[in-house]
Amino acid sequence: MHKLHAHPVRVTLGAFALATAAVVAIAGAYGFGAFARAWSHLDFVWLAVVVGGQLLAVPAYMLCYRALARVNDGPRLQPALVARVVTGGFGPFAVRGGFVLDKRALHAIEGDEEAAKVRVLGLGALEWALLAPAACASALALLVMGDPRPMASLLWPWAIAVPVGFAVGFWLAAPAQRRRIADGDGRFRHGLDIALRAVATVSLMARGFASYWAAWIGMAAYWALDLASFYGALRFIGLHLNLGEAILAYATGYALTRRSMPLGGAGVTEVLMTLALHWVGQPVAPALAAVVVYRVFNFVLPTIPALLVRDRVKLLLEAADEGRTPAHEERGRAAEPLGQLLSG
Repeated sequence: MHKLHAHPVRVTLGAFALATAAVVAIAGAYGFGAFARAWSHLDFVWLAVVVGGQLLAVPAYMLCYRALARVNDGPRLQPALVARVVTGGFGPFAVRGGFVLDKRALHAIEGDEEAAKVRVLGLGALEWALLAPAACASALALLVMGDPRPMASLLWPWAIAVPVGFAVGFWLAAPAQRRRIADGDGRFRHGLDIALRAVATVSLMARGFASYWAAWIGMAAYWALDLASFYGALRFIGLHLNLGEAILAYATGYALTRRSMPLGGAGVTEVLMTLALHWVGQPVAPALAAVVVYRVFNFVLPTIPALLVRDRVKLLLEAADEGRTPAHEERGRAAEPLGQLLSG
């Protein structure tokens, strides 16, 4: 793993190769001719939506990231430091995923590895706290409308599993249940306790919305803007989906979100999103073409700024890996020395 971290350009090229192989495999299975014809009627007006959505989505994520890091007396991260960590985490050279990079960075800043794990898992929980209900509501609306295009086997799991999963998750994250789990021994119980503390973090932010509004607004804006970019790619190719179908295809394609997957989801996202579009009634060849357009702006182009900031973030990651985490009297100002170092 250390050897892979030392060669970000090679890892990036490997990620691109995986994504390309997935596209070629799908196109080959359903016909290269059909895939070529999918590019025959392009609407370039929608390309502005694709680009604009991506340009604004990452700053929205930064807003959320900085606000969430402050939960439970966490560090006050400098905007420049947040920009570097978030941008680097979206790079395909993040071998184990952007969340692992986040954990290492926050560990170095705060000096507490377990707290860093809770914050990163809380970030992932917040992602799904907004995306999953949107997909559930879309599935319910499509079921009520009797939309014939989406497969029922796609709609019902979203309609049923999301409310059940949320109910079970928040019940387990209640203080009494968490204490019972934390009192037990074993790695599984410890890992479950950390995960439930992350869920409890989302619950805390919901109850204290006035204090944590930036986290909620930032994440909601991120999903809305990235979804708009995805929808723009569909219209650019000539596909017409209603809002519910687009949300459902997008959420299904991100069964594992972009930042949680190794190598930025290379290969996996291309396959899942294409299949998800087919499951909501779209032909495979133009669906694949739309996914290619979306991933060029969502996955390939962000590689350039991610590589540019990597060396600055590298100092932070090495500090965590080598145990050189800073000790500060005031945890609220823990990020300042490292922030100054990295911005210099």
